[in-house]
Amino acid sequence: MRFHPPRESYLWLKALWNHRRNGRFTRSQLEVAQLRKFRKLATWSQVRSPYYRRLMKERQIDPATCVPTDFPLLTKQEVNEHFDEIVTDRNISRQRIADFLAHSAEPAELLDGKYHVLHTSGTSGTIGYFVYSKADWIRGASQVARASKLRWKKRVAFVAATQGHFAGVSLMLTGNQGSNSFFHDVRTFDVGQPLGKIVEELNRFQPEVLSGYAAILKMLAEAQERGELRIQPTELGNGGEPLLPDVKAYLERVFGVPVLNGYASSEHLYMAMSLRGVEGMHLLEDDLIFELGDDYTAVTNLFNETMPLIRYRMDDVLVPDREAAPSPYPYTRVREVVGRQENALVFTNVHGQEDFIHPIVVAELVVPGLNAWQVVLEDKTSFRFRARLENGLGNEERTSTHEAVHRTLRGLLEGKEMSNVRFQVEEVDDLAVDPHSGKFRLVVKG
Repeated sequence: MRFHPPRESYLWLKALWNHRRNGRFTRSQLEVAQLRKFRKLATWSQVRSPYYRRLMKERQIDPATCVPTDFPLLTKQEVNEHFDEIVTDRNISRQRIADFLAHSAEPAELLDGKYHVLHTSGTSGTIGYFVYSKADWIRGASQVARASKLRWKKRVAFVAATQGHFAGVSLMLTGNQGSNSFFHDVRTFDVGQPLGKIVEELNRFQPEVLSGYAAILKMLAEAQERGELRIQPTELGNGGEPLLPDVKAYLERVFGVPVLNGYASSEHLYMAMSLRGVEGMHLLEDDLIFELGDDYTAVTNLFNETMPLIRYRMDDVLVPDREAAPSPYPYTRVREVVGRQENALVFTNVHGQEDFIHPIVVAELVVPGLNAWQVVLEDKTSFRFRARLENGLGNEERTSTHEAVHRTLRGLLEGKEMSNVRFQVEEVDDLAVDPHSGKFRLVVKG
């Protein structure tokens, strides 16, 4: 066990104290604190980020008096194009992060021993990289203490995508680091394993907290009803996909405990969650500023000084819950269904049984040269993988990328005992969008 050095322990205690204090603010006090933090971030960004220095000069933005709407919306594509100018440490570059991720699948491994790195494509179809210093990370990761009380060596099972630098597993494994390990024993269970193996391992571990994606929690609840899974958690936690009301009710009936709902992202870490003693989800607005649009959400991150994101546009839609009872917290309460669901990748395995590959496993592939992708489901034993490659690749690089995609997909299928499932990789110049919604979907039916 590695203990936090004194400065890191101090930062954890400070963050926890600040979150506790902020939860007691009035709404007006919260907004004053937000603006003060924002102007501090703007001042820092003007000095340390060439991108923001140029933008603020062009728009004549004064960091001492500015507000978020003085800045334009920032898209993932723009972040990718200007990454090296946005970050405030000149030793960090998008290429260095891509090289790091190509060789590191261990979520706890840090770039240069000091930077947390995450990657995502989500349902946008475009890869994005996001980086946090240790201090940034502590401010964002410490939000989880709002949802669940600290207790000595609480056994926590996280069933999700775990082999890579994903937001969910990276945040969860923070519980095993340093002095946090006094309060948590976090075990990860990869959704890339056959469901039966996950059930066996959970029975041995006997978690007090069971956390994961709604789809896998529902499958585990079904196994619990069949008598295959035999655990008695005192808490359930959902994250990574929408928690529909009927699924929530089913989980609570089977396990007899409430489901705490969380919403996190690679761009901003914890963004909203269930808070103790109150129904629904609250936005974590002490360190994030939200602008809720009809078909997007813009978020200004107030704690990441390594990679400032001001008015970052996300496709997820957050809807205020105006019918909820009054809350003791100053934060905006939102409806619990966040974002949109993808089609499940359900296939018949080598044993003739149905199992599924969670869409997030496909969404977060890391293959050098692969820019974006989409899965076309054909039947229970076949699919097509539409691949858009990076611009400017030579013939050898294209061949290498194709081989890596085939190798990665074969490994994913073999891990789920689905070596019988056939697939084709199609190189495309662009990817189809949903004709009804006009939005990109990671998984479509052929």
